[in-house]
Order: sequence, then C-alpha cells, then structure tokens
Amino acid sequence: MMKINSSVLLALAWVMACSSCSVNEPTAQQILNAAIQKHGYKPGEALEVEFDFRGDHFNARISDKGDVYKRISHENENELEDIVTTNTYIRRVNRKEVRIKNDSLSKIYAADTRSVVYFALLPNAINREVINKRLMPSISIKGEPYFKVEVTYGRNGGGNNFENIFVYWINQNTHAIDYLAYSYYINGGGVRFREAYNQREVDGVLFQDYINYTIDSDFPAHELDYAFQTNQLREISRINLENIQVSR
Repeated sequence: MMKINSSVLLALAWVMACSSCSVNEPTAQQILNAAIQKHGYKPGEALEVEFDFRGDHFNARISDKGDVYKRISHENENELEDIVTTNTYIRRVNRKEVRIKNDSLSKIYAADTRSVVYFALLPNAINREVINKRLMPSISIKGEPYFKVEVTYGRNGGGNNFENIFVYWINQNTHAIDYLAYSYYINGGGVRFREAYNQREVDGVLFQDYINYTIDSDFPAHELDYAFQTNQLREISRINLENIQVSR
C-alpha cells in the first residue's frame, strides 16, 4: 500500500477546508446585488427620481438606454441647468443652451452633478461593467456585522475618477449600506467617511441621509471603519435630501 506523507495530508485538508469556506461565503457581486435589491432598484427597470439638495433641484432618469442627470440652480437671478449623460454635457441659462469656453469648467459642472446623483441613488450605479469589486474581510461596527466591499473604476471606463477608491459596509442582516468611504485625488486629494441615517422609503426606493466625516491624518479609505470606531474622525457636513419623488 502506498504511504502518503503527513505534510501532504495536511495540505490536502487545508485545500478542502478553504474550498468549503469559499463555497459558503458570498462574492462581492452577490453582496452588492442584495444591497441593490434592498434599496429598491430592479435590473432593467426605468426610473425617474427628483430631489432637492442644498438649494438645487436634481432630476435623474435611469434606463437601459442611458442615464440622464439634470441639476437646476439659480445664480444672479438666472436659472442654470446642467444636463449630463454618459458622454455629453450641456449647460442652459434661462432655458437657452450656452457654450462654456473653459473645458475644465465644464468637467467640474458635469462631475458635481454626477456625484450628487451617484450618492443619492446608491447603490443603483455600483453595478456597472466599468467597476471592479473586491470583497474584504468582514467587520463589526456598533455590534452589527458588515460585509466590506471595495469598488474601483477601470482606467478605460472611469473617466477622470478612475483612481478613486470606494468602500461600502453592507449590513449582513438588512443588506443596507450603512456606511461608505472614498478616497479621491483631485484638488489635493483626501478621504471621506459617511454614516447613514434617516432611512425612509419613497415608492419602494430606500433613501438615506449621511453624516459626512473626514480625518486629518493619512488614512486609506478601507481603514476608516477603524478610525470611526476609535473617534478619530471629525464631522464636516450633513448630506440631506429633500422633497424626494420617484416615478416608475
């Protein structure tokens, strides 16, 4: 009878144990799919959302044909409209289209509009092909268990923000995104950590406001949960959505 070295047996046992664990543990994609469902978004469903944020009115039309975001603001008694699609940006002043000669300024207006809608409609836009998702070790925050998912944009699809890193803490019991963090590299760079509160459902879609934190020391986004629980963060603002309307 052939003898098997004891070290080989240990190696085989370890491989079998790891294989068993990987079968039972959900993937980053499965966790994000559960979060998207929890927040009320359905694959392929056309949706229109309107809300007010810091005095500006936003309109977002979501569909398989492409998303259209609009921000209406006022300046010096003029009505300004910023209209953003995947590949285009249009500005209107008093409902007349105008040309902005400064291309960098156009990118700022478009990015500001897109950013507000992105966070307001989380996690709707996470499930895009241009995004890479990675499951990190689970963690407990305030006695609740959380999945931790890192999201990054590919260079070819992430536009000017392809280097930004986003981290989402998804409640293992409710599947809601209770915390998120991100690092950015424009305007000197930095990190933000957001704690969700004031959850409410509007026509089947879950919306929430956020307490917005930062930290003065050098901290990577995926470690901000530790900084939060050790009281190293400081609040800088509140992200509050008002007058939300949903049309399906």
